[in-house]
Amino acid sequence: MKTISYLFVLVFLTSCLGDIDSYRNNSQSDIKIYIVKEGQLTIHETDVDLNSIQLERNPWVKSSEIELYDWSSHTFYLNTEKEKGKYSGRHFVVVSGDERLFIGVFFPMYMSSFPQMPSIIPEDGFFYPKNVIHFGQLGYQFTGNMEEQNEFKKALISSGIMREGIKVELTRLKKKNQNTIEYTFQVTNIDKENIYVLDPDKMGASRFHYVTNGTWLSKDNTYYFPNQVNHTAFEKVQDSWYFKLHPGEKMTRNVELSNFPTLPSGKVKCSFSFPGSNMKSGDWKKSGGRIWIGDYYVEKELVME
Repeated sequence: MKTISYLFVLVFLTSCLGDIDSYRNNSQSDIKIYIVKEGQLTIHETDVDLNSIQLERNPWVKSSEIELYDWSSHTFYLNTEKEKGKYSGRHFVVVSGDERLFIGVFFPMYMSSFPQMPSIIPEDGFFYPKNVIHFGQLGYQFTGNMEEQNEFKKALISSGIMREGIKVELTRLKKKNQNTIEYTFQVTNIDKENIYVLDPDKMGASRFHYVTNGTWLSKDNTYYFPNQVNHTAFEKVQDSWYFKLHPGEKMTRNVELSNFPTLPSGKVKCSFSFPGSNMKSGDWKKSGGRIWIGDYYVEKELVME
């Protein structure tokens, strides 16, 4: 089945300090994730007082189980596996020390609507392995600058688990013929360790387009999509498909995308979701670094060449 990319950007709800002795510890940035006790919230509820809801006594994810947090994909990398499926439809709260930072929901894929707060896909192993927790949201419908030093980011930095990850940019758009474009993107490692990313040159454009729909265009309120994205399905990502990005290193790739019924000219708005590995199991750790997991959504105005 073709992997569906969630084009969500993380938006966090911050709150006042929680007066709960059970969750107090000596560290001001002791990050944990708690499950909200049942019977208090519905799955679509968004107007929540963080300080009034009751949490389970023991954390679902302990601070000792968190290896790092990748800011570019909004993903916790863990040193243990966590079952998500049994919490489908329930809520969670991310806590730092005695401060409740934000609430989210385990939002199942079968829902016809979209989550209106940070979300975790509860279907175990479908998109992400059990030792990874990826936050997805319909973020571009919200306002706010996530690059600012919000409370969650401050807590991550203070705790020493914050990692910058990667930066993705669209750099060029070329019309090959009336139905085909070539788009160019660049991935930069802005982290302090090696990051392994999917490489369309190594895996082939058709496999790359199995985990992303490539780029789509808009101009003057008209949207341009391929009638069908040619792709080749696969069950497992091969190690030979990764490009090892050293800190500060860039990977630039040109990828063809065909089957557009028509194409605009001049300046157009381009949208692109760079895909992380869709590994379903196994170790995310690699030599001197990690496999990048998640999605990186980017928009840019380019002139069609």
